[in-house]
Amino acid sequence: MSRFVDNQNGTVTDNETGLTWLKKDSRQFTGKWMDLEKSKKFAEEQNQAQFGGFDDWRVPKLEDVKTVFDRSFRSYDFGNNEIHIPEVFEKGGADCTWTDTVNGDRAMLFSLVKGRSSWINRLGEGPFAVRLVRGTRKPKEQPG
Repeated sequence: MSRFVDNQNGTVTDNETGLTWLKKDSRQFTGKWMDLEKSKKFAEEQNQAQFGGFDDWRVPKLEDVKTVFDRSFRSYDFGNNEIHIPEVFEKGGADCTWTDTVNGDRAMLFSLVKGRSSWINRLGEGPFAVRLVRGTRKPKEQPG
């Protein structure tokens, strides 16, 4: 079985972590960049609409996002620059995603180009987006 499965309903399941992701990010859905607060509202809207049959979409934790980043993955963002997420996600998204990590007026943004996180003004609008997730990450299996 493939690690990442396109559920044919706008979602992608990661069989290794148990997380389910939106196949598109917020910019691909809305055509707009958004800050963290608007990203949280976007999650609420997807929950009200029961997108993919679910009502527990959320802004991802930093550790969640790190599970879909791998330099061996190759896809392309809105500017046709290389990003490192599985090809099953729709091409043309943002090159970063908000996380739920907040410190005062700043929040952690994760780069899908470099695999690093940065503190950004959480009301900054761009070019920022969010890729929503649902579920609880399974603990990584320990070898032998």
